Amino acid sequence: MNMMFSALGGETFIDDDDDENGGTQQQTRQKKGDIFNTCLRVGNAGCLALLTCTTAVMFIQIQALALRVSSTQQQIDDLTSSLQSSQQDIEAKVEQQLDFTVINLAGMFVLLTCLLSFYHMSSHLRNMHQPVIQRKILSILWMPVIYALTSFFSLIWTSAEHYLGIVRDFYESFVIYQFLSFLIAVLGRGNREVVVKTLARHAHHLRKPYKFLYCIFHPRPEESDEAMANAVLLECQVLAMQFVFFRPFTAIVSFVLGSTGVGQGSQGSYSFFYSPQFFVLLLENVSVFFAFSGLLKFYHVVSEDLAWMQPFAKFLTIKGVVFMTFWQGLAINILFNGLSGSGEDESNSSRYTAQSIQQILICMEMLGFSIAHSCVFPAEEWEPGYKRKFYDTFAGFGFRDFASDVAQVVESSKLSVKARRHGSPSFGTADDSDSSVVQSNEDDQLVV
Repeated sequence: MNMMFSALGGETFIDDDDDENGGTQQQTRQKKGDIFNTCLRVGNAGCLALLTCTTAVMFIQIQALALRVSSTQQQIDDLTSSLQSSQQDIEAKVEQQLDFTVINLAGMFVLLTCLLSFYHMSSHLRNMHQPVIQRKILSILWMPVIYALTSFFSLIWTSAEHYLGIVRDFYESFVIYQFLSFLIAVLGRGNREVVVKTLARHAHHLRKPYKFLYCIFHPRPEESDEAMANAVLLECQVLAMQFVFFRPFTAIVSFVLGSTGVGQGSQGSYSFFYSPQFFVLLLENVSVFFAFSGLLKFYHVVSEDLAWMQPFAKFLTIKGVVFMTFWQGLAINILFNGLSGSGEDESNSSRYTAQSIQQILICMEMLGFSIAHSCVFPAEEWEPGYKRKFYDTFAGFGFRDFASDVAQVVESSKLSVKARRHGSPSFGTADDSDSSVVQSNEDDQLVV
C-alpha cells in the first residue's frame, strides 16, 4: 500500500512537476512574445520617428527651395520691371529726340520763310514808288509768315492750336479782301472815280447786283452806266468784306462747340450732318461763295485792263495757300482716321498725329509760297517806266532751239519731197534723185 501510495504519490509528484514545467515554458513563451511585441513597438516607433524626421527634413528643404524660387522670381520680376522701365525711358528719349529733330526741321523752314519774306517786304519799303498799291502788297506778303509762325507755335504748344487757328483764319479772310483792294488800287491808282469810269466802259459786261443789296446803292444802278459801275464795285467790296467779319465768327463758334462737346455725343454714320458743326461749316462755305463771287465778278470785268500785271498768277499764290492747306489737312485726317481703330484713344491719337503732320507740312510749304510771292509781287514792278520781262520756258536747256531745228529739218524734207513729185530740175534726174534719197537715208541712219 505504501509502495503504491508512494508510487501513486510519486506519480502525483511527477505530475505536479510536469505542470510546473509547462507553466514555466508558457511564461517563457509569453515573455518572449512580450519582448517581441516590445521590439516591434520599438521598431515601429523608430521607423515612425525616422519617417517623421525624414518628412520634416524634406519639408524644410521644400520650404527652403520654395523660398529660393520665390526670391529668384522676385529678382526676375524686378529685372523685368527694370528692363521695361528702361525700355520706356529709351522710347521716351527716342520720341523726344525725334520731336526735337522735327521741330528743328520745321523751325528751319519757318526761319527761311521769315527771312525771305522780310527781305522781300524790305525791298518794297526801299522802293515805295506806289504807296497806295504797295501797302496792299505788304499786307499780302505777311501771309506766309503768319501761316508759318502759327503752325510752328501750334506744333510746340498744342493747347494753343485752336487760338492760333482763329488768328490764321482771320488773316486769310483779310488777305482775300486786301487782294480785291489791291486790284482796285492798281486800276485807279488810289482814285475811286477812275475805277468807276473804267467799269462803266465795260457796262455791257456788268451783271446786275444782288437785289438784297439795293438798299446801299446811291444812285440807283438803272440810272446810268456809271451808277451801275459804282453799284457793282460797291457790291464786290461788300461781298468780300462780309467774309472778313464772318470767318473769325465761325472760327470762334466752331472752337466753342468743340470745347464744350456740343454735337459730339451722338453716334451714327450721318450724325455729323445733324450737328451744329455742320451748319456752321455750311454757313462758312456760303460766306466763302459770296466773297469769291464778288472777287471773280470784278476780275471778269477788268481782266483785260489788268492783264499786264498778271493778276491771276498773284491770286493763285494767295488762294493756293488756303486751298492747299485745307484740302491737305482734310486728306490727312481722312487717311489717319481710316487707318486708326474704332477705339476712342486710338482716334484721339490719330487726330493728334494728323494735326502734327499738317502743321509740319505747312511750315515747310510756306517757304515755297514765300518764293512764289517774291516772283509774282516784285518791287520793281511799280517803278516808273517798268516793262515786264518775259522768259522762255526752259531757257537754260535749249529745248526751244532744238525743237526749232527739228521743225526746220522736217519742213525742208517736205519741200524736197514736193519738188521731186513735180519734177523740179533743180533736183536733177530721177536717178540722181533716187540716189540722193538713198544717200540721205544713209546719213539719217548714221546720225541716229
